[in-house]
Amino acid sequence: MDALTEILNTLRMSSSLYFRTELSSPWGVEVPKKANVARFHIVIRGQCWLKIDNDEAIYMSNGDLVIIPHGASHTLADKPTTSIRPLSEVLDEVSYEGEGPLVYGGGGAGCCLVCGEFSFDDLGNHPLLENLPTKLYLSGRDTYNTLWLDSALGFIAHEAAKLDSGAHAIIDRLSEIILIQVIRATLDSSITRIPFLSAFTDARIKRVLSAIHAKPEENWSVERLGRLVNMSRSSFSNRFSELVSMTPLQYVILVRLQKASRLLTETSTPLIAVAEGIGYQSEAAFSQAFKKQYGMRPGEFRRIHSRMAA
Repeated sequence: MDALTEILNTLRMSSSLYFRTELSSPWGVEVPKKANVARFHIVIRGQCWLKIDNDEAIYMSNGDLVIIPHGASHTLADKPTTSIRPLSEVLDEVSYEGEGPLVYGGGGAGCCLVCGEFSFDDLGNHPLLENLPTKLYLSGRDTYNTLWLDSALGFIAHEAAKLDSGAHAIIDRLSEIILIQVIRATLDSSITRIPFLSAFTDARIKRVLSAIHAKPEENWSVERLGRLVNMSRSSFSNRFSELVSMTPLQYVILVRLQKASRLLTETSTPLIAVAEGIGYQSEAAFSQAFKKQYGMRPGEFRRIHSRMAA
């Protein structure tokens, strides 16, 4: 399994559609901040303006997609000058309870959006997610979109409109695919270095990341990792740290402990087996490293977070 796939699995992502809109000018809503989510908005028909906190407003039209990775508060409106109302007030005013489209506005020009969010388990934090920019924006006019996004968006719009049995499951899966594809598109198109993400643009560092994720339990050293890609210890260490924003061994520890957290919450594997399975020679050494990362001993972590307890 490649490193990007493994990391995205580590994030423990789930998605949920929260509404489709039928908005008519004038209209303007403010979406509040929410932790551990990435929100998305897709323009199915019409146009609107989106503004995130103090960033400059962006114009969106048919087929445009924006993902707000860190759940920041933002506004959506038909024009930059339109008055904005909190989303909670709008939902109360139209008595929206989550079924069917959200219909709101003054009766003018229309805009249809599909809006949703990706939820992330707060135990799955990773530098990839933490370093995503404020927004990920793809224009419906981009050539990249025509290869995959048009079909996905059309399918989402169809399912959101009908909401037949299984529609939410289909939308969830498509939404997750869209997030992955947008991250890939960001890697391909970014002209500036993005901490951690830029590591995937360097073939040698990308290969090392995949090796670490494939076998985090290995007795990795900086020298050994460097030899995988024919780099000297110092050259490899400097390049890795530059792109990943942590040292090679710091990243090895992160991957080991994140794997341990999944084993502790999703299985009944004994602690010593968990420790040995991620490369620790003793339960005591594992416990010490785990507490430094998560603020508690593995046993306590399992009692609090275990998905096996039911």
